[in-house]
Amino acid sequence: MSDTPYAGLGVRTPARPWRRWQMEAFDQPQHELTPEESAAATARRVAELSARHEAACKAGYEEGKEIGRKEGHAEGLEAGRAEGQAAGQATGYEAGLADGRAAAQAEAQRLNALVQATADSLSRVEAEMGQALLTLALDIARQVVRTTLAEQPDTMLAAVREVLHADHGDAAPLRLWVHPADQAMIRQHLSDELAAGKWSLWTDETLTPGGCRAETAYGTIDATLETRWRRVAASLGKSQEWSPEP
Repeated sequence: MSDTPYAGLGVRTPARPWRRWQMEAFDQPQHELTPEESAAATARRVAELSARHEAACKAGYEEGKEIGRKEGHAEGLEAGRAEGQAAGQATGYEAGLADGRAAAQAEAQRLNALVQATADSLSRVEAEMGQALLTLALDIARQVVRTTLAEQPDTMLAAVREVLHADHGDAAPLRLWVHPADQAMIRQHLSDELAAGKWSLWTDETLTPGGCRAETAYGTIDATLETRWRRVAASLGKSQEWSPEP
């Protein structure tokens, strides 16, 4: 029997010599790696671990980024809401304060204008009342003078006597003009004073009874009722003419 089992079958046998197969023992040592193989295996392991580490880092980064984005978004929304609310409150407060101030200023101006208008109205009323009272007083006084002269003509003697005793010097002529209706009364009551003062008595129908006019070397003394009345009215701030009739 040949040691080559496939001889005669046309099968090419390996060059190494044939050896019967036997099951290897399980406790036989495994094949030891060469230094090159060990280095290559280590490099592969390191590369694998590095890749896993990088992948884990990337996954962790993305996860952390997403979490941070969500938390940041939520915090940003809350902060923005709080800031917006605070800003809105501040803006509303400022706007309300400004509106309140503007309204208060407008009301103050309106009240000031009202007070000023009231004061002006009161001043006008006081002035008008004052003028009206003065006019009334003059009207009453004029009526009293008329009545007095009509009922007591001798009341004019005081005015005539004042003219006669004024300082006229010694120069002549000295003439006293009166209304014809007053001539007899003056001669009766003032004849001595007329003679002492070298006065001559004359009549003038244009004069109003109760008044007189004196002519001296120094000029004319107007003691007519009209002139005396204008002086009284002027002293009260009024311009009013004498009216002989009511």
